[in-house]
Amino acid sequence: MFLSQIPTPPPGSIEAWLIPAAAVLSIIALGKKLLPARRSDDSFATKAELSHELAAVRDKIDARFLILNEKIDHLANTLNDRFAKLESAVARLDERTTKKL
Repeated sequence: MFLSQIPTPPPGSIEAWLIPAAAVLSIIALGKKLLPARRSDDSFATKAELSHELAAVRDKIDARFLILNEKIDHLANTLNDRFAKLESAVARLDERTTKKL
């Protein structure tokens, strides 16, 4: 009964306000998506926390650097030993193969 009492709108009158309303709502949705909400100060790190974390990262990097440096030194010593052995073997071979005058 109540629906039958509402007059029928003329053709084209719904589109006259529906299209601008959809445009305004889409602009609002786009604005909410592109502009993030304001953050509170609690979500940011303090200077003390930041310096503590930076010091921890620096210590980890230093420790890894020292380990790598020790490994490189060990490999260099191993290579030097191998070259020394090779050089002595070549010298012995050279002594055997050279003709004595």
